[in-house]
Amino acid sequence: MRQISAAFARAVQIVFAKRTVLRGEPPFAIDLGLYHEADYEKIIPSLEDVERRLKAVPADRRGMRWIHLHDTVLFYGERTFAVPYDDFVSRVDIGHVGRFYRDSLGVATEVVARDAEGRPVHQGVRVVALPQPNYAAFFGKVDLDVYKLEKVEYSADEQRVWMLTVHSPNGSAVCDDGYMSFARSADGSGTVVAFLACQNFPIPPLMALTRMDRWTWFKNLITEAAYRRFCDVMMRNVLDCYNGNDFHVGRVKG
Repeated sequence: MRQISAAFARAVQIVFAKRTVLRGEPPFAIDLGLYHEADYEKIIPSLEDVERRLKAVPADRRGMRWIHLHDTVLFYGERTFAVPYDDFVSRVDIGHVGRFYRDSLGVATEVVARDAEGRPVHQGVRVVALPQPNYAAFFGKVDLDVYKLEKVEYSADEQRVWMLTVHSPNGSAVCDDGYMSFARSADGSGTVVAFLACQNFPIPPLMALTRMDRWTWFKNLITEAAYRRFCDVMMRNVLDCYNGNDFHVGRVKG
């Protein structure tokens, strides 16, 4: 009973008083020595295939695309900012994209390898964020908590970070793979920010209990609405970072 009360109180805080939620850097508790160079790059071919499949789907008016599988959602969204690419990448760090997620509470990063310029190319990242959509907390959905291996690529016209999920301490994600990229726009005047995701999140307990997930049309409707909200906020956070504005959710402890 105490556990249920605590979960309900947390849900109320998330939905109605998000600014009071505590944030901070989570501890990093997995051993990256267990992984090899190939582990950081093995996800790339499958994500390139996901990208090809998504690019074959018409985008909505916001530049977003979905493919709904049985237990996985494939998603792609992009936004073009009227900001010179070189200026953009000098202010926005591709190596810390987890902090741009909607309602990100904390990101811990351990760099494993750097390039000749000292930029990270292989790293481990732990991301903790509030449940999406927020109201899913009332259905028993817990905070997202995932460890990822990240491979970061740099070129004259694009920077990209590939992400592979390797562990979720609280079971909040089966798969949360994907990439984020910053690229020079075709006309050379702006920057295109793109986000691709291959995600499998367990169904919230109460939703599973009531079997609401069996209504495919309903599940797809609320899923796409959640992705739109997530992507819109994430893109706004990226632009806020470029402009030097604070975009973090909640408050720092102490």
